Amino acid sequence: MESYQIQFGIAKALIEKYDCDPYALIVCSPQQKLFFNNQKLIKFKKTWNLRDNLNLNNHKLNIEKLKFFEEKFSLSLNKIIYGDRFFYKYNFYHKFSDEEIFSLLEQELNFYDQMLDELNPDYVIIRTPEFQDIELFHEICKAKNIKVLVLSSARLGNRWIVSEKINPIVSLEHIDKDLKIKTFGELREIGKEYTKIRKRVFPLQKSEIGEKISLLFSLFSIFAKSNINNYRDFGKTPWTTVITRIKLLINSFFKLSFLNKNTITSIENIPYVYFPLHYEPERTILRSGEYYSNQLNVIKNISQSLPVNINLLVKEHPEMKSFGWRDLKFYKEILGMHNVKFIHPSVSNEKLIQNSKMICTIAGTTAIDALFYNKPSVSLTELNCSLMSCIFTTNNLDELPVLIKKCLNSKVDLIELNHYVNNLKKSTFSSDLFYLGTLAAKIFGKGGFVDNAPISERKMKEFLEEYTHEFDILALEHIKKIKSINHES
Repeated sequence: MESYQIQFGIAKALIEKYDCDPYALIVCSPQQKLFFNNQKLIKFKKTWNLRDNLNLNNHKLNIEKLKFFEEKFSLSLNKIIYGDRFFYKYNFYHKFSDEEIFSLLEQELNFYDQMLDELNPDYVIIRTPEFQDIELFHEICKAKNIKVLVLSSARLGNRWIVSEKINPIVSLEHIDKDLKIKTFGELREIGKEYTKIRKRVFPLQKSEIGEKISLLFSLFSIFAKSNINNYRDFGKTPWTTVITRIKLLINSFFKLSFLNKNTITSIENIPYVYFPLHYEPERTILRSGEYYSNQLNVIKNISQSLPVNINLLVKEHPEMKSFGWRDLKFYKEILGMHNVKFIHPSVSNEKLIQNSKMICTIAGTTAIDALFYNKPSVSLTELNCSLMSCIFTTNNLDELPVLIKKCLNSKVDLIELNHYVNNLKKSTFSSDLFYLGTLAAKIFGKGGFVDNAPISERKMKEFLEEYTHEFDILALEHIKKIKSINHES
């Protein structure tokens, strides 16, 4: 129950509608532990708190045991480590040593192994794994043949899916012969809904002056030494948190000034391939992107794989502003690349897609957006639209020149696109989860700035009651999936 507001709401609604014995794995701060120990909203058969089973300071590493777990569960622990933003280059507060990392993983593995052997659950319900502790739990469950249901965005409008795979590929086998074929323009309006929904939550992410003042005073209790039991909070104190935030704001100002002077906002009448930079740190690039998370290397490989008469347009992600933008060295390397044009983050993504020859992406939604503008794509990882004939997926950068040439000579099949959209809608459901999750973070996370603040049972009860309908939908979709798997078994 790492993303506790949403997962807690799903658990409550599911238990009320389905005959089961509920258990909970909780990942929370010491202050939040009081809520879970005393709350009367859900009666779990038993709960485990991951943080109670980890010693972050004095555990002596047993590397042989860690190796045993890696082999037992067929894990690639180093890949999981590199995929975690707090272990690898995105941590402003603490640089973990190898021994600290391995010690933490060894304890997590030991705890998960014993807990799952004791419980032996029929199903595990989690949100999309992002941080290493939940990713590790997800992998061990799969290794033990425990069915894991993951809630993830289908990346089309407000569509979501409960599946054993994260954002599974949409099948094109089942064709509806009576399907009314929509035009690209009609389908484009459906595709735009995802962007509109994401933009709708932006106002919620802005904090009022009163909220900022309240947060400032709260930091002294939230990040008191006695409340730091999460590896993601290592090195955080009230003062380091404030100072880091100030540095981000200053960096953001100067780096935006650099972007304003060195990027272009008008597109010349030139043929180009479009590569939108991924937001970092984010699961999409760190876990789905895996071996392609070095975006500079990817840009270089794409640019040298293009025909001589075609440029590569690279656009900075506008949401990088919240992270203080990237290092100037990163931007300067892009500016120094032959046949690469660097685009200002304010330029319309829609316009860049519309005027491009094709899209290149690591694991982004732009390839899905591009379908509705009749633009094919090359992707370095599988997307939910990867079975479409206009999507070219590679796991080997050596294939890029050939795939790009094929992609440039391809078009989006309108009938195929209609069936993709139709099949995706059939396998997913509508939910305002982006809004709900952002609202929950604002209510319980001091304006969305922290995720380890104390939890008020009164506020939680009010939140769950106000959004009962939304949680009922989420619970029923999980139940539907459970029944489907049971039927297939």
